[in-house]
Amino acid sequence: MINIQKGTKDMLPKDSYKWQRVREVVMELSRKYNLKEISTPVFESTELFVRSDGDSSDIVNKEMYTFTDKGNRSITLKPEGTAGVVRSFIENGLGNEILPVKLFYISPCYRYEKPQAGRLREHHQFGCEIFGANTLASDIETIMIAYDFYKAFGIEPTIHINFLGCDKCKNEYKETLRTFVEPHLPEMCEDCHKRYNVNPLRILDCKSPICKDIVKSAPKMNECLCDKCNTKFDDFKNMLTSMGIKWVHDTKLVRGLDYYTDLVFEFVDDDVTLGQNALGGGGRYDNLVESLGGKATPVIGFGIGIERILLYLENKGIEIPQKNTLDVYVASNTDNENYIIKFISSLRKKGFGVESNLMDRSLKSQFKYADKIGAKFVIAIGDDEINENKLTIKNMSTGEQIKIWSNDIEEYLEKNV
Repeated sequence: MINIQKGTKDMLPKDSYKWQRVREVVMELSRKYNLKEISTPVFESTELFVRSDGDSSDIVNKEMYTFTDKGNRSITLKPEGTAGVVRSFIENGLGNEILPVKLFYISPCYRYEKPQAGRLREHHQFGCEIFGANTLASDIETIMIAYDFYKAFGIEPTIHINFLGCDKCKNEYKETLRTFVEPHLPEMCEDCHKRYNVNPLRILDCKSPICKDIVKSAPKMNECLCDKCNTKFDDFKNMLTSMGIKWVHDTKLVRGLDYYTDLVFEFVDDDVTLGQNALGGGGRYDNLVESLGGKATPVIGFGIGIERILLYLENKGIEIPQKNTLDVYVASNTDNENYIIKFISSLRKKGFGVESNLMDRSLKSQFKYADKIGAKFVIAIGDDEINENKLTIKNMSTGEQIKIWSNDIEEYLEKNV
């Protein structure tokens, strides 16, 4: 037997309704917020992720599925959704359309890392990107799209926020942090030695206990913010408070990718029993479009791992209701298959969900099967019913059973399903 690959997971029929519910929620949000769907290829040029995600990110250094194709090109399975969307935005001239351009996607992503609860090598991400707007309104709207997604499943996370500042503030803080870290470098991990030179902000995100302990006393990012950035961050915090959204200023929050600027955020539940307590996150990447060859365009967005959310709901005992979508089971007790097939087809053309006897079960077994699969009604058809032009229909929730004219079945179902 050939087994599934490590770090991947089958979506089985018993769970597919949960994924359908996720997509229903996303599609409803897209309607409310006027988001348009975009889909990008599973693989892209490796250079795209190196240039966008950054040399100092763990994704680029440790986690990418990269290979050389038959044309001797370096190809990478996409580890996250934003880079491909930005590439498409530039390549297809979406910046020439009316701004803002508001996009969403549900996409598989691939990261070669140690599989753990809620973090698989193949996972799926719901993401949103808003191009062209750099206002408080666009910041709040992005937060609210994600927040409404969580609320649809009964989740009200706390938002951890931080502000990286403008380029001037960010560069000033990088030098301040380098000055603080330099005397501690001999004690720090190999990754932080590289981060020190390439992007010292990523040191704040290191998982090494020694490095984490060292940066506890590091200068805070907000200490280097200019007046304009301080005012912008204060306005954002005040708006969150006025909307009744719980937030925490996490001065160590930088997110795992180098392209972030300005505002960064994560949605957190401190009680979650996953390996990590972040349920999703995002921020601004106002320099990313230009760095990939496009016109300077502000962007804000987020990504939410679907597998992680579903596991979170399971751990919290929050159930996703399973809708009963099977309207009718047609139980047949006749050799007149032509009649049965045409009857079933007529019901499906009217929009009813119908299942029938594909396994040559006895009539008694068919009723038991219909009950197991949650049919709302069972229509029993035998030779007598065909000859009389009257069919027996049973309401499976009440047990009521009646005979009605076959021509009246569709009207009856329309009133009662």
